[in-house]
Amino acid sequence: MAGDKTKSRLTLQEQLAARPLPLVEAEIVKRDDGGAKLKVPMKNTGRWSSWLFRVPDGATKTFELDALGLMVWELCDGKTSVQQIIRKLAKRYQLNLREAQVPTLTFLRMLTKKGLIGMSVPDKHQA
Repeated sequence: MAGDKTKSRLTLQEQLAARPLPLVEAEIVKRDDGGAKLKVPMKNTGRWSSWLFRVPDGATKTFELDALGLMVWELCDGKTSVQQIIRKLAKRYQLNLREAQVPTLTFLRMLTKKGLIGMSVPDKHQA
């Protein structure tokens, strides 16, 4: 139905079981402070945008990542679940799981909204 804005919402358990994977080819330029710049090629997105605003060949969009953000990005491999990412962050930065969970989920949502990652969600009917 046109205009229907209902979305299938994932439960927290489904979000934690999801496996983030990159949707873009990004160049990672690491910094001395443990963070990195993530350089993503820009593309013309559609007929009208190409006509109104032409993206030059080779243009990139840069995202700044701190050490924690870089670690999360590198774990977005399509194999590692969100829960596993949270556990690794908690262990490395000596946080409890809740302290690691909230900012990790927030960061992953931001990466998803920017179109940098997608989520592979296990089928509910699989064992």
